Amino acid sequence: MAARIPIKAAAKKTPSRRKVSILDPMLVGVVKIMSKKVKTVRPDMSLEAAMDLMVEFEIGHLPVVDAEGKLVGLLSKSDLVREHFIDGNTSETNIRFSGRNGVTYSPGGGFHEDDEAQKMVSDVMTKRVRTVVETATVAEAAITMSKHRIHGLPVVSSKKSLVGFLSTFDIVGWIAAS
Repeated sequence: MAARIPIKAAAKKTPSRRKVSILDPMLVGVVKIMSKKVKTVRPDMSLEAAMDLMVEFEIGHLPVVDAEGKLVGLLSKSDLVREHFIDGNTSETNIRFSGRNGVTYSPGGGFHEDDEAQKMVSDVMTKRVRTVVETATVAEAAITMSKHRIHGLPVVSSKKSLVGFLSTFDIVGWIAAS
């Protein structure tokens, strides 16, 4: 028969678990891992200028704020794809491209062009935006993202002012660094 070890002694010999306070998404707040320097746009900005920002800074979401900094919408790559290929008011045209040695190429009928310079961010942005409050935990944010199948959440104060942005990349980066 094995010798009995007092409970306190057994607890000391049990392998230690990971540090709960560092990796536990139920305890870590979104403010610890969110992006704090967030590029934003105004509703009256041209869609073309907003797209240029997304490309230049390699970002997939642009929170849309009013003059007081309150969140009024979100412009995402998905919004741009939906606008251009599904909802877009495009016109069919035949375009010819001049290649090397003066060779002319035409992609054929059905090529669509759209003038993003004429559209405003407010024409395309998502107006009913899912958000997370700055006091939320990483777990709460992850559940919201998963439930609604989205890759980013604006982080707002109790007064609905934008204070940051949490993306799936922020969460994955936090896990990888820990």
